[in-house]
Amino acid sequence: MTPLGRGIEHNNHAGYSNEQSSACVTHVIEDYTPMLPRRFWNDVAEFTRSATTDFAPRTEREARRVMSAVARLAIWTTDVACLPLERHIVFDGRHIDRYILHGAPTSNDYGLRRRRLQLMNVAAELHEFDEARRDAGATPPRQVYAPYTAAEVVRFRSQGSTRTTVLRRHNWMVLMALGAGCGLTTPEICGVTVTDINTASGTTRVSVGGKHARTVVCLAEWEEEIASLVTSTLVRDYLFVASTGLPRTAIQVKGFIHDAANGRERFTVERLRSTWIVGHLQHGVPPVELINALGMTTFATLQRFIPYIAGLDEEERTILFRREVRS
Repeated sequence: MTPLGRGIEHNNHAGYSNEQSSACVTHVIEDYTPMLPRRFWNDVAEFTRSATTDFAPRTEREARRVMSAVARLAIWTTDVACLPLERHIVFDGRHIDRYILHGAPTSNDYGLRRRRLQLMNVAAELHEFDEARRDAGATPPRQVYAPYTAAEVVRFRSQGSTRTTVLRRHNWMVLMALGAGCGLTTPEICGVTVTDINTASGTTRVSVGGKHARTVVCLAEWEEEIASLVTSTLVRDYLFVASTGLPRTAIQVKGFIHDAANGRERFTVERLRSTWIVGHLQHGVPPVELINALGMTTFATLQRFIPYIAGLDEEERTILFRREVRS
């Protein structure tokens, strides 16, 4: 992978511009259906499309192959392994190995090796990779889910005001406000419209649709920014304003961040979201409430953030666990 990311250059290897290629790939991801019984496909379609979108395939052919491989792995995960359809489970290296050994739809050794490599590449790109495995392909960059410090958030926020166009400044702040202020994922941010944002009660709440439908209460420090974004003359419906003729997708967002940063340090939505999650954990928000706010059903999502949570000192720990009632 180049430092610019997969396919984020002026032109891709097929000779198409990024905008043309992204639009074609997006069309495939949204419309393509692998050759599978519909009763199985319907259960994993949304998961497959979401994972493939975030993987950001460079060509239509690659998109079809990835969707086919991920869909079959997802079906085996739920129907045979009886495990929940969550990325940290589906794309775990050991889980992929078990699938290749017991459930992959080919008996040819070469085919099995190719299928395994393909799935491991997807796992690595989605940053859900088990770094302890030395034989499972490229490992993802470190600190993928590390929260940003307060100083880093301030720096990125300040950087947004210096982008070269009004549209770039607007979209930069949309990603920051909904990522660091509301804990939304990239696909969720792409789907937020003006009508999804409610400020009537003196607080700002964002309604999130899709599989993880929920209402998120935004951090107070981002409320004024969100109110300003909603009233921008650039906005007609969706808060993240796409380039003319292009859909709002995770692929486009990655390209936008790269281009808008203009060679300077750039943030990732994943780490903005991590900042929101870890901040709430540090401030004592009960994990069950945080899981609900994330639209999740298990606590496994929070496991990756444990290294970033500061522990209590001995006195604080003693008071907490004694639960002494003080007059």
